[in-house]
Amino acid sequence: MSKPPTVHDVARLSGVSTATVSRYFGGKASALAPETLENVRKAAESLGYTPSEIGRSLRLARSRVVVMMVPDATNTFTTDVAASVEQALKQYELSMVLANSAEDPAQQDRLLTDAHGLRARAIILQGAIDTPHLRQMTERQDNIIFVNRRPAPGIVAPYVGIDNHAAGLAVGRYFVEQGYENCVAISGPHHYSGSSERLEGFLAGLGKKKPVLQFESPFTMEGGYKCGQKLLARRRRRYAVFCGNDMIAYGLHRAAVERGLGVPEDLVIFGFDDNRMNDWLAPWLSTVQVSADDFGPAIANLIGSPSLEGREESLILPFKLKLRKSA
Repeated sequence: MSKPPTVHDVARLSGVSTATVSRYFGGKASALAPETLENVRKAAESLGYTPSEIGRSLRLARSRVVVMMVPDATNTFTTDVAASVEQALKQYELSMVLANSAEDPAQQDRLLTDAHGLRARAIILQGAIDTPHLRQMTERQDNIIFVNRRPAPGIVAPYVGIDNHAAGLAVGRYFVEQGYENCVAISGPHHYSGSSERLEGFLAGLGKKKPVLQFESPFTMEGGYKCGQKLLARRRRRYAVFCGNDMIAYGLHRAAVERGLGVPEDLVIFGFDDNRMNDWLAPWLSTVQVSADDFGPAIANLIGSPSLEGREESLILPFKLKLRKSA
């Protein structure tokens, strides 16, 4: 197998120095004469030469690669956000690498170190976990963006996502308007900002007079199913349940079906996210609709801006209540 062409091969074929070829591929082509530009271009094309991204990143300090970490690669909404970002980055000629932190602090820290080693143009944390290593990186670097979960207190970095408190508040007020009693909240892990903000907003929307039965669950169908089993084991009333995301709602619904309960006749269910699977698997689910497609352009424009240094603005995306049969 022949070796891939090098910068030296391009230089020999085009009759210029290796430094000139490096300038051509290093973003400084404007300093070269038109004839030289054409010679280098034709030589590279003839040889099939592609500049080393690693070498290029060493010269330019950062590569054209963006690293996005998702907390759960099996969650349709998070992967749809990632797809939206990847598509939007194309306008800046940037590539994206997807990594799964799996809600594991140690794995997130390893991936952060790897992203730094790749000299990533930006690191997008879709569901960050607060760790000492993350704090150290945000202090040293200006290319980290938080998505869906706000940066922890003391971390200065941009945030892109919805107002989770306002969304939870809207659901709570809707429950009051509908006259729902026996309200229940199955929230995501409380140590994540998005989960706690949704829960706090929901409780505020219901008002102090309404007691709320609360469960804490992973953002998974299995978590929702287990909470549903506990809730419905000795059911004596019609519950109205606000779920931390649609995955939890799916699990709760499974537990209800196994007990022969009808929705909404015997159980009211309200989700969060409105991921694209609802159109096919849960067209009955009322939920907070957040458009995954809105994330890509907002995040890509941040990355394409001159610098993220010292920026901590929040880009708040819209949401709405999507009312269907379940509530």
